[in-house]
Amino acid sequence: MGALHNVLEDLLDEHDLARITKRSVASIRRDRLLKKNCPFIKIGTSVRYLRSDVEDWLRSLPRRGGQQEKR
Repeated sequence: MGALHNVLEDLLDEHDLARITKRSVASIRRDRLLKKNCPFIKIGTSVRYLRSDVEDWLRSLPRRGGQQEKR
């Protein structure tokens, strides 16, 4: 049960994702429906996000602002 317990602790809901990304829950839901969001899993009617998927998804987003890519 140790491995299952670790996975369950790493599940985030849409409110967690909204807080992490500083976006509204409505934006998270809209993007999910448009398939423009982080990968998710459904458990019954609940939507959950694996913490590792969120981290990978955030790393995959284009960076903007003063930071330049290293070559």
